[in-house]
Amino acid sequence: MSALSAQAVRGVDAILTEAAREGRSSLYEHEVYGILSCLGLSVPKFLFVRDPLQLGEGELAEIGHKVVVKVVSPDIPHKQKLGGVRVVSASDALYVQYVMSRMKDEVLGHFPGTPPCISGFLVVEFVPHTQALGYEVLIGFREDPAFGPALTVSKGGDDAEFFARNYDPANVFLPPMEYSDALALVRSLHIRHRFEQIGHPEYLELMARAMAELSSLALAYSPMGEEADGSGTAPARRRLVLKALEVNPFAISSDGRFVALDGLAELAPSPSAEEWNPRVNVSNLDAFFRPRGVAVVGVSADRSKYSMARDIAELLHELHRTDLYLVNPRGGTLSLGGKDYPLYPDLAAIREPVDLAVYAAPAANAPAFLRALPATGVRAVVLIPGVPSSVPYAEFARQLRESVPPGVRIIGPNCMGVYHAPVEDRPGVNTLFINEKRLEVRSSPSANAVLLTQSGALSVTLIDRLQACRPLRSVVSFGNKFDVKVGDLLAHFSDDPAAQVIAVYLEGLDPGEGRAFLERAQRSSKAIIAYKGGRTEAGARSAASHTAAMSGNYDVFQAACRQAGVILAETLDEFYDRIRVFSLLAGRRPRGNRVAGVVNAGFESTVSADELKGLTQARLSPSTVQRLNAINASGLVDTSSPFLDITPMADDRTYAQFVETVVADDGVDCVFVAVVPHAMTLKTVPETCRDPDALASLLVDISRRCAKPIVISVNAGRHYADFTAALEEGGLPVYPDIRSAITSLDSFVSYCVGSREGRRSAC
Repeated sequence: MSALSAQAVRGVDAILTEAAREGRSSLYEHEVYGILSCLGLSVPKFLFVRDPLQLGEGELAEIGHKVVVKVVSPDIPHKQKLGGVRVVSASDALYVQYVMSRMKDEVLGHFPGTPPCISGFLVVEFVPHTQALGYEVLIGFREDPAFGPALTVSKGGDDAEFFARNYDPANVFLPPMEYSDALALVRSLHIRHRFEQIGHPEYLELMARAMAELSSLALAYSPMGEEADGSGTAPARRRLVLKALEVNPFAISSDGRFVALDGLAELAPSPSAEEWNPRVNVSNLDAFFRPRGVAVVGVSADRSKYSMARDIAELLHELHRTDLYLVNPRGGTLSLGGKDYPLYPDLAAIREPVDLAVYAAPAANAPAFLRALPATGVRAVVLIPGVPSSVPYAEFARQLRESVPPGVRIIGPNCMGVYHAPVEDRPGVNTLFINEKRLEVRSSPSANAVLLTQSGALSVTLIDRLQACRPLRSVVSFGNKFDVKVGDLLAHFSDDPAAQVIAVYLEGLDPGEGRAFLERAQRSSKAIIAYKGGRTEAGARSAASHTAAMSGNYDVFQAACRQAGVILAETLDEFYDRIRVFSLLAGRRPRGNRVAGVVNAGFESTVSADELKGLTQARLSPSTVQRLNAINASGLVDTSSPFLDITPMADDRTYAQFVETVVADDGVDCVFVAVVPHAMTLKTVPETCRDPDALASLLVDISRRCAKPIVISVNAGRHYADFTAALEEGGLPVYPDIRSAITSLDSFVSYCVGSREGRRSAC
């Protein structure tokens, strides 16, 4: 990562320190010019004067024959609208002084009450340039509460905001951005064609250099930045940070410079490590998933009353845990599945080791419970209840912070906790408090996916949606994230060899948590699938109402996912679909993106072709076509097309033969099969769909004998649920419509083929 030079740091520090000394939270435009000059970027010639009478003929002549005069004020953001900007001739200093005086009177005339502070005037070189599209560029950065600095590049000029909103959204990138990254980005923009056409490709290099330099500045003067204190000790966190800096525009001048014309910047004291924390902490997380001893707190023996803690105890009992302990201050016993459990008055009364405590008692008593933990040996706590209605979350979090012993990890509050599948001699964990009669929480032997979710209800709906294939080996509902953050969990499961797919549902990110998410996702070799709730203003308010978390800027979250190689789902259905395809096809690495298909309804062949993005239609080899013709006894199938419509006339075995022949073609990298199961020729009804010679059994057998990715579309209702289940139980991802099947396959193959070499293990 390129870093600022020591000379640049000294210059920037001096500018920020002076502004802070004056009590300002923003920089004057000439101070922004000063910072850009420290970076070696081109700025106009300029002169700042506090009083018009300070302007001399010689100084004015050095700037140029034509100048821009601007009023300088920390209180006036839109100077031009108030008459605070004029372009004038610089031939006469007295005339320019007169313009300044008149400008001050005009600006102050808009404020009949308390006048704003006029700190002086800026005289700037008039830079001739064209305002044609592409010649003015907005480049800047702004501190995102969760991710830190986010660099923005878009069309510049007065209409930049309108253009970004209605035509072409701004490009967002999270530093660090090397010069090579910046050059690759600008070379992907449409404006490159204009510059190539006029013979000035070097303009792209000028833009890229400005972006890389501002990226270095943004990172150095963010909460992540460090500065030496002169004592020779380790660098300390910066005292001042740049919350924003924007140049609108950088313009390509008539003499070929890439020069900053207007700039603004905001500064603030650096947040403390407690206020902005991107660090990851994986200590004691194993106690949630592989605990030695589990205690459930708040269990009631009174069967006439509902007890969430009792439901959790029953789930843990059904996992055959021999180290399960139940806590109720009143004591007594509780019978679960024919076994009598004593109710301990508190954790200290349990003489056996207990790593994990599941707290399902009143929320108001949680701080007192945590204060009693030091003598118990507990390493991890799941806080199931939400925040007491009478206490603001910030106050409740303070109480918890003051009560939790060092080293003890907390998931929650306001969560469903943890499900972790039994593995070999380990009995597993389940605190999701959903009765088995309402939702059976189980994992298949090949389960390889992990769900990390801020919403407990989403975990329930996802488990229900994926009942047939059961791909989830672990679920963590983390709620308000008082302690354990998404970055901690991402780091933990990235190191788990059994977890090949990590799905993340988020509503809000705490300060610094987004940066931890980005950095951990970039390091992970696993396929990471994300969906973000709370994107809109209304969604953010809704998320905050039940998660007490900050929702953040969705554009920045998108940029983070793009940079880290995270698969970002745009809808919940897409989120579920991607989890299904990535988990069930894990290990099936396609050699390319050539796709073929077999359908028994012509419309699905047409729709599938329309949905291709990263996929391309395969070209079947002559030998494959010859074999297909041999199968095509009725002569109804056009075997020249890679998307075969075999019509409803095909029976189970013929259907399977077409699929097997297409799969075997070396020019085919992946396959989709679309079934409209209502055809009388197929064994797809509940009574016959699991027969050995039924289509489901034959397709599962083909899939097990080949390593190519195959997805299935079954376009039908509940009557064919058993047929769908038979396919998914065999490891095939099944979708209710051809569009979902194709887009899921496209996402999987595009990820595998286009991802970095280090990520290919996820495919």
